[in-house]
Amino acid sequence: MPFSNPSLNISPPYSVLVVEDSTVFTLMYQHFLKEKGVVTTTCLTLEDASNVISRPQQHFDVILLDNHLTDGEGVTLLPMIKEQLKATAVIMVSANDDADFFLRAFNQGIDDYALKPVNMDLLWLKMKKSVHQRRLEKLNNEQREALNQWRDAELQEQALARHLIGAMFAKIRSDVDAIHYWVKPSSQFSGDSVINCQGVDGSDYVMLADAMGHGLTAAVSLMPVVPIFKAMAEKALPLSNIVFEINSKLTRLLPQDRFVAVIILHIQPASKIIDIWNGSMPPVLVLDENGQLVKQLDSDNMALGILPDTLFSVHPERIELRDNQRIIMFSDGVIETLSNNGELLSQEALIPLLNMPGNPLDGVKKYFNVDCPPASDDISIVQINTHNIIQSPKANRSIPIEQQSGFLIEHTLCGAALELLDIPGHFSDLLARQLPLPLVQKVFTVLTELYMNAFEHGVLGLSSEVKSQENGFLTFYEQKEQRVKALTIEHKVELKVQWQSALSRLDIYIKDSGHGFLHGDIKDTDLSKSYGRGLRLIEHLADSLEIIAPGNAIRVVLVGSN
Repeated sequence: MPFSNPSLNISPPYSVLVVEDSTVFTLMYQHFLKEKGVVTTTCLTLEDASNVISRPQQHFDVILLDNHLTDGEGVTLLPMIKEQLKATAVIMVSANDDADFFLRAFNQGIDDYALKPVNMDLLWLKMKKSVHQRRLEKLNNEQREALNQWRDAELQEQALARHLIGAMFAKIRSDVDAIHYWVKPSSQFSGDSVINCQGVDGSDYVMLADAMGHGLTAAVSLMPVVPIFKAMAEKALPLSNIVFEINSKLTRLLPQDRFVAVIILHIQPASKIIDIWNGSMPPVLVLDENGQLVKQLDSDNMALGILPDTLFSVHPERIELRDNQRIIMFSDGVIETLSNNGELLSQEALIPLLNMPGNPLDGVKKYFNVDCPPASDDISIVQINTHNIIQSPKANRSIPIEQQSGFLIEHTLCGAALELLDIPGHFSDLLARQLPLPLVQKVFTVLTELYMNAFEHGVLGLSSEVKSQENGFLTFYEQKEQRVKALTIEHKVELKVQWQSALSRLDIYIKDSGHGFLHGDIKDTDLSKSYGRGLRLIEHLADSLEIIAPGNAIRVVLVGSN
């Protein structure tokens, strides 16, 4: 049967060494191989064969080796062949049909054998098969060597990357007793990271970041975040400014298919407030002293690195910092990892793990290390003890409030500054250092709603009714992006904030360059459609609200407790 496997075909020039002392067999080999286009070298003795094999740069594809030669046995050449011609196939040809002999020959390195009298067609098939196997072996060895070189280089690169990334993150992790975290990577590098830093005012910044993907590529995505977070947190800048700057950096640097989901907290003990910004992460949980869930803050924002500055919301949610509570943050790996029973960890099942006795997070660590197989996603969780935050020495850095003083702050923003500057965050941080604490959170909410109404509905002329339509949010923000690009110096918002300490009264006046609306001619339902629910919320929070005709100016009064 002809040999038809094309992968085993050999093409001349093809070199064969024949070691045979029989003239008849030598001539038969030469005649047959010549017809196959093979270059043949013949040796009649072991001595001749040794001299040929030991020549420098010698090469043969196959050696046909007779065992019974005039000056000894052919098998004695096998060690030399193995040393000098590692890639050469050896076929032992002998009239000896003793199985033990051929077993010993195979152990010494022959590739195949043929019995005399030789069937030349069968021998040719064995020659081609042996050469093919040797070539595959050579190719495999070359690939293995290349793979080993690549692996060594990869290990060196990974070691360097681990050192650089570890050093970078370690430099901005403050040792705070109140902040406990655990990260379980799914590979050598973690795409999850916990970073905490202290500001000059004694406040704490904590960020839990989850970069898209796993391993080194995910970890590298976090690298631009680190210096920005460190520099801005140490200066105790508003959380909204930090979020804006990180998103702006990531949208410029990361590929379009990469992003970083984050939760960032700004804990301000002196003002008894916590600002929280959640971008595409699981909810932030607040547990009371008994371990019961008292508040859940879901994400209302996109991850960092996706939306451009003009469409990106940087406004955090603000809650009161209370004693004996625990703030819990975690990545989606916590609730998307299957247990040994094939079940996902629900939020309801997570809370009992957090309440188990022992060191913080011991219950969570045991669950994922013992009750779950190796995870396919990074797992990270953070627990912040508010009691330790409040009782820490830096929390006692009081911010004096001059009870008999007052102040007036005025700002006018025009053109692109209307979108790029975080006015609510800027004002809120200024006022947090001056106002009575019960007013702080209310002021932040009111300022945010007033400014967003003035900018989006007044200056840009957008209607909230669009959001209720199919794909309404996308349409709304597309319109917003188009109109932001058309902003000029004529588009403006004026904002005045006056505080009267003696009356514990804050007056807020805001006016936009829009056409306004006739409040008396619009029903409550129509107002919500065009201007959203913002004014209704302000009306509920404020001690008084006055809409000044034609509807492009609003005055709000907030009164604190004396």
